[in-house]
Amino acid sequence: MHGEWWLENPVLSIFLFCISFYLLYKALRTKKQYRYHQQSDHNDVQRVILGRKIIDTSTGWLLFTGFLVLSSIGAHFLAEYTFHLYDTTPIDKFTHGLSGMAITALVLNFYLTRKRQLYYFIAIGVSWVTFVLWEVYELAAVATGFGGGYIQTEPMDLAIDLWVDTLGALAVCFLYDEFSHE
Repeated sequence: MHGEWWLENPVLSIFLFCISFYLLYKALRTKKQYRYHQQSDHNDVQRVILGRKIIDTSTGWLLFTGFLVLSSIGAHFLAEYTFHLYDTTPIDKFTHGLSGMAITALVLNFYLTRKRQLYYFIAIGVSWVTFVLWEVYELAAVATGFGGGYIQTEPMDLAIDLWVDTLGALAVCFLYDEFSHE
């Protein structure tokens, strides 16, 4: 048993996937509606807190980010708790790529700097830091005996995971250009 009974039940994962694909549908529909009305959907969601712009994104990108985040959580729950695939298959590579995409998409919603050309470097950097911290957590879990299941901690696994995270982050950067710039 890898987790609580409610995590092992596939209903939660299926529910997350249903919501995520609805968000994908809405994101694509939002993009299409803006094109038909010949309006720009770039930066139509902006939030200022204490006089500083914090969020600077589009409705379509927010919905697409929700799709990626919920899909990555649902895929992880399904692979780890329902089917126990981390123990027997290299599904870890898929979930790392999807999670890299989700984290990068989240970061791209924020107003990072005035220089738009730095957005991708910052977003990919945050993704790298997040996954290096995740690998450190995995090492600590194995060292303390806290980690359940089979956790891979070899240096080559770290390199492959970081490479797959980077590919996911790069893919999202290209998608961000498609969503945000006409």
